[in-house]
Amino acid sequence: MTTTKRKVSVSLDADLVDELEASEEALSAQVNEAIRNELVRRRRQRVLGEMLAKLDELHGPVDEDLVEHYSRLLQ
Repeated sequence: MTTTKRKVSVSLDADLVDELEASEEALSAQVNEAIRNELVRRRRQRVLGEMLAKLDELHGPVDEDLVEHYSRLLQ
């Protein structure tokens, strides 16, 4: 499936561009993939937040010590 491309102008930190350009893969392809991955991460984060809110609604809030413990594990 071919996705329609749209040309946009963005400003990126020079060190990031240098590192991306050192790769053999096209800069646009790398930026596109990075943005797509970030949007997937954000969607998952939003869905997880909605799920946790629903669980709080159904079962009450989680013990904050447990939240802190698992938050540390995820870092």
